[in-house]
Amino acid sequence: MKRNTGGSGTHHGLILALLLPVALLLWPLHASAASSPAGHGGISYPIVYIRCERTDRQVTLKGTVVIDGEKKPASRVMRGADIYDVLPDVSHFFGGFSGPCDLVYRAPSGEERVLYDCSSRSSMEQACAAMDPAVSFDGRRVLFALFEGSLKPYKFRFPAPILDPAAENKKQMFWATLPVKRLAAQQSRLLIVDIDSGRVATLPHEPKTFDSGPAWLSDGRIAFTSTRGNPYQTLVFGATDSNRRIARIHVMDTNGKNIELTGYHGLGGQQHPFQLLDGRLSYSSWQLFGALPFRTTNGSPGRFGTLANFFHLYSQYPDGSVPFALYGQHRANYTGRFGQNHKAAHFAGQSSDGRVWVTDYYRANNNGLGIIVGFPLPPEGQEGIGPDDKPGIGDIYRPRGMVNLASWATSEDTFARGMPKPAYSDPEYADPLAFAGKLGHPWGAPGNRLLVTWGKGPCSTVASGWILKRPRPPLIDGSGQGVPLNVMTYLGRDNPGCDAGIYEIGTDKTSKHPSDMIRVVDSRKWHELMARPAIPYSEIYGVERPADRPAAHLRAANTDYLPKGTPFGLLGAASVINRETRPLGGLPFEGENQWSLQGTDTVDYEDGEICGMRILGVQPNIRKEWGRLFTPAGERVVILGEFPVRHFTGQGKPVRDSDGDIDSSFLVRFPANMPYLMQTVDCQGRTLNSDQSWQHLAPGEIKVCGGCHVHGKPGKDFGGTIAYRKDYRPVLLGQGTVPLLAGGPPGKPEIRQAEGFGLQIEFDRDILPILRRRCASCHSGSDAAAGLKLDVPGTGKGSTWRCLVADRWQNCVPKALRHKGTGRNGILRRPQLTKYMRFMNSRGSLLYWKAANQRTDNRSDDQYGPKDKAWNDVDFGPDHPTEMTSEELGMLARWIDIGAPGGRGYLLDTTPPTLTLAGDLDNGKLIRLHIGVADIPSGVKAGSLRICLGDDRRCLPTPPLPDEQGIVHVTLPEPLSDRNGEILVEVEDQAGNRTRLTRDLAWLARNYETGEATSERPRIYDMEGSSRFGDKPAK
Repeated sequence: MKRNTGGSGTHHGLILALLLPVALLLWPLHASAASSPAGHGGISYPIVYIRCERTDRQVTLKGTVVIDGEKKPASRVMRGADIYDVLPDVSHFFGGFSGPCDLVYRAPSGEERVLYDCSSRSSMEQACAAMDPAVSFDGRRVLFALFEGSLKPYKFRFPAPILDPAAENKKQMFWATLPVKRLAAQQSRLLIVDIDSGRVATLPHEPKTFDSGPAWLSDGRIAFTSTRGNPYQTLVFGATDSNRRIARIHVMDTNGKNIELTGYHGLGGQQHPFQLLDGRLSYSSWQLFGALPFRTTNGSPGRFGTLANFFHLYSQYPDGSVPFALYGQHRANYTGRFGQNHKAAHFAGQSSDGRVWVTDYYRANNNGLGIIVGFPLPPEGQEGIGPDDKPGIGDIYRPRGMVNLASWATSEDTFARGMPKPAYSDPEYADPLAFAGKLGHPWGAPGNRLLVTWGKGPCSTVASGWILKRPRPPLIDGSGQGVPLNVMTYLGRDNPGCDAGIYEIGTDKTSKHPSDMIRVVDSRKWHELMARPAIPYSEIYGVERPADRPAAHLRAANTDYLPKGTPFGLLGAASVINRETRPLGGLPFEGENQWSLQGTDTVDYEDGEICGMRILGVQPNIRKEWGRLFTPAGERVVILGEFPVRHFTGQGKPVRDSDGDIDSSFLVRFPANMPYLMQTVDCQGRTLNSDQSWQHLAPGEIKVCGGCHVHGKPGKDFGGTIAYRKDYRPVLLGQGTVPLLAGGPPGKPEIRQAEGFGLQIEFDRDILPILRRRCASCHSGSDAAAGLKLDVPGTGKGSTWRCLVADRWQNCVPKALRHKGTGRNGILRRPQLTKYMRFMNSRGSLLYWKAANQRTDNRSDDQYGPKDKAWNDVDFGPDHPTEMTSEELGMLARWIDIGAPGGRGYLLDTTPPTLTLAGDLDNGKLIRLHIGVADIPSGVKAGSLRICLGDDRRCLPTPPLPDEQGIVHVTLPEPLSDRNGEILVEVEDQAGNRTRLTRDLAWLARNYETGEATSERPRIYDMEGSSRFGDKPAK
């Protein structure tokens, strides 16, 4: 496609007038001629974009100042109020951004047409903002979100020296109201507009919910994020305000029917999915489980980092299966060889050559703008540079081939950098731009180029006065109190605080200057963002639409373990011994990289100690949990079961896989749609390494990996393992008993069974009785040994739970016995929670050592001492008999290994039942239903299954469930032939959680008309040619 790159423009070469006293002059402007504004010529294809009203007028602040002891009124005219405008980002996802906002179509000629007008119809009381446009693959329709609510002016307090730097009443504060308008949204819904006719269709919506971030799918459906089900985020340990409402990915038909939650594993929240060329969905995932938020500390030992910066780029199939990290999961405030660190990864797109581009920015203060990084998609199942490549900590799992689109942009939480030479003039502003600005919202354009949003100006509410020459005025560094406004006023230029506009840029090399970009649309009246080419997909990517990724039950081979309608999935691994789980820096006693950034090995262990796997179900938070959920894990964790993975011959010799390595493969079945984690354990069920990134199995899915967190290289082939053989019987979990490893050698580990569909462990109910029975004779009362009372219930101050789990300050430890680590003022650093406990690590915890009367971390007391700094660990000390039984030790170890939870609220069942619907069709008519039901942890309520047909909801007699978990087969009294005819299925669990599905016949026909498995089976995760699963399940 021929492209107009735009003219060179006029060189302004403006000289700054003397606007301020000499003491406040700016650093000198570059003497060279000013650069032209980025390409005047525009682009040769139409686009759609979002425009939001920009604050573009001076404001007057008023108050009282005291000068020479005399009080007098004062006022000051201020520039740059637009620095307080807010654009969407991870922190302003449900509103709080500037409004109103319109959806606009722009022709190559520059002629514009508003496709959805909020600006003219909004008032302060009732306002709207169009957001998140997605152009259909034929280029004819735009799917977008409409946020609705009221507009609120921005108010802030400022001190008297803002009015006059000589003011003596430095601490006296005054209120100011700016003309900045922010949308307090109450809901958002999805709409589709036809570009040519302008006709708008509204998709079905639940009031007060937020449906947003839509994307077209290659199979004709729509993906979007929604707050349906009212989920809340992970509770970060120690954070009182971290438990907020979140959105998860759903899919539905374009008529709004057949809505399916696919982001079951998105317990922290998911934002802005879009479909990659290869058919996967890419999206931003908020990863907050357990230790992950503690990789940075914000300067306080043992504390979490900036939570909203823990959004990373992930992928999944459209049905929610195969979630996997693409970018950022193992990166933090380490620049590495790439030269930029990672904060929040958001607003991603893809260029014509298949590279993914994503904005990396600091949350909340920077309008979702920062730097744009790009990288080729790694092979599925890999992230990037692995441990075998011996990277520095800043480069571990960084995607290979990653580049920074523009070196002049920054992702730091402060003002943008100064404009590089030559000086840059914009026709909308009288003076050359002082700041280089920030970038965001990359989206693929023809010719391997990108449409981006360029925020001109400092574009941050965290001010930095470096641009003002010394001596500098007061109140020019930091956030709040009008400081950013103060800097812009002292700057004295006709420059924006932040003015977002749309530009096009090439991807063949790193941009060195903003003039490398082509100006598309950029008016000082508006913020323009989220541009999308309004052309067929094929004109960008050479194909009509992305590849199809069929649902998991269609990809999987037929097997008696996963019959039609199954509520289960199969999870397997080619090897547990093949792993990339050791932290790069080893296992010092203190150090945030282990567990929080990369590697979760609990102790120094050998391959021979690996015995089995534990599957943990992770329950969603369904309300604000602060005050009733006490656990460093942040969620309710349920043990689904443990099982051995090492294989031996009848003579007791290890079996070797096809590579000659000791075979440690497995295959396990458990309920689908249940978020889960995996832990490698020894033969006593104690954790050796652990997941912290949620996954889930889709119904009927067979997911197999090549090792434990082998993300830096190809995994081991599952086809050459014991678990792939026809005579191998998968482990079945969620069947009413929970298998637990109970000792013995790896060749013959003992297994005991606990009753229930999942095992929950809570401190007061399960652990405190053991401590009282075995320990309280010494550890109670005013003279408790080591000052540690092990008989105090609850989770409040002075409780045993708090002293064991939540005392990083060592307040419960007598001063003479406190561990002197590297943390400030005796505060313990992660992964240590207290002197007595290490996060999810029984074998490394002093409490467990004392209970077992031995160190269990394969180290000795004299191995490390004070001279070893961060490696200086706690000592076991003298002999400490307790008479604990092996079962009691197992309960204590598992309690520590699942996060040491406390509080009665922990034992709640917050997981809705798994419910699936399948059908048999004969000549397009539905004749039989197969309904799958399972539930963790309480089990399905008897008699709660309801099946209804048609608009009149005629309900059918329902046969009882087999063993409370399984499949019910129902033959219809007469065939159903209406393609729009709906089937409603509903079930409840013992705790009152309810799941409802509504599907029409068209949906069943798409999924089950042939009943045959598709030949398109991704090689890495879904077993190819696995028809050997013809044997019956083991009882």
